[in-house]
Amino acid sequence: MPRKLRIMFATATTLGLCIIIFQLRLILYDRTRLSSSDDDIPVVLWWTPFGNNNLVKTCGNAKCYFTHNRAFENNIRLKSILFYGSNLHIHDLPNWRSSSVSWGLLHEESPRNNPILIHEKTLNLFNYSSTFSRFSDVPLTLLDLFSLKDLIGKSYYVSTKEKSALIHAKNYAPVLYIQSDCDTASDRDRYVLELMKYIRIDSYGTCINNARLEDRFKNNYFDILNNREFLSFVAKYKFTIAFENAICNDYITEKLWRPLIVGSVPIYYGSPSFKDWLPNNKSAISILDFTSPKALSDFLHKLVKNDSAYEEYLAHKLNKREYRVTNSALLRALERRSMTLPYEFGNYMEEFECFICEQIQNNCESKIRKVTRKQYDCPLPRDPITGGISKRNWWIDQWNIEKCGAKLLAHYITNNISINTKHFNEQKMNMYDNNEC
Repeated sequence: MPRKLRIMFATATTLGLCIIIFQLRLILYDRTRLSSSDDDIPVVLWWTPFGNNNLVKTCGNAKCYFTHNRAFENNIRLKSILFYGSNLHIHDLPNWRSSSVSWGLLHEESPRNNPILIHEKTLNLFNYSSTFSRFSDVPLTLLDLFSLKDLIGKSYYVSTKEKSALIHAKNYAPVLYIQSDCDTASDRDRYVLELMKYIRIDSYGTCINNARLEDRFKNNYFDILNNREFLSFVAKYKFTIAFENAICNDYITEKLWRPLIVGSVPIYYGSPSFKDWLPNNKSAISILDFTSPKALSDFLHKLVKNDSAYEEYLAHKLNKREYRVTNSALLRALERRSMTLPYEFGNYMEEFECFICEQIQNNCESKIRKVTRKQYDCPLPRDPITGGISKRNWWIDQWNIEKCGAKLLAHYITNNISINTKHFNEQKMNMYDNNEC
């Protein structure tokens, strides 16, 4: 063998050995960290890397080791596997489902991110949950509401007279719409288009665009949504359309909280239970309270002309401080959070980890616990105008196809059958075509 080739071969061999040694050191490092802390400490594995990694965490009287290292999948100390819903894929699941190892689901997003999760058969695979539902083990319902102070404060508030002046002097529409996700399960743009026939709406996003957003807002659009200048801009409008991308109980996002915080009245379509979380009985307007977009527009026109009637929807800004929020359930939830759990998403993740760890420490029987639709309740999408099932909404087909996928996935997991993605998808579509779901 020529000298040059021998040198190349030796170099490649050495490099390969270095990589193997490095990987082994990582695994041994995890095991060393674990062993040095406590020989009996349980392991919690983030299958989809999300939470803490290589950390022995103390939660009250409980202690657990959290890791992303899948080498622990077969470790006798493994007690729970956690998944972040948006990153959960059927082709990448544990090789074996043991009855002694619980599964936990963390997922704050709507089902459009992962439609298979809306179905009972998939949800039943998990023992613990942290979702937007109030019935979840660690609820994320108020994730996008920063604080009570933001809700009742007047940092961005624009008076009703000033808003009226902007309508007359600067040709502002009474209603604001900013949306750049135009393909949604809720089919929200269909309703907005119809509403536009009866009342002026300034639509600045890429969906139904009829107004030009200033360059300072247009650039890095998603980065400025909570920017002070942008919030001050939203505050100038009497009403803001706040339509979610999917309809699920307790799935409430910044689309509702942003206008409430700045003092623009939200026109809401989303969680059927959203009124349970409003500051007061009159804090937002639900499109479901009106028979049609025309009926809603008639009501909005009346409020535009009647300042006192309009301001009834701004009690959380205008009442005496102690009477700004009358919803005791909301106050209790925010008070609890202010003491133990600031609004940052990472803190909810930390709480979910500790919840799991304490369940392990208390030897809770995870096999008798199952996540159900109650913890992720997203019914089949409906037409926002008629309330019926619309054949033009392709998300409905997706919902139904993934019902087959959920049934098939449950069969694979409970019987510990390895999944071939191509074969799985073929079976799923065959079940769908034959109405076997």
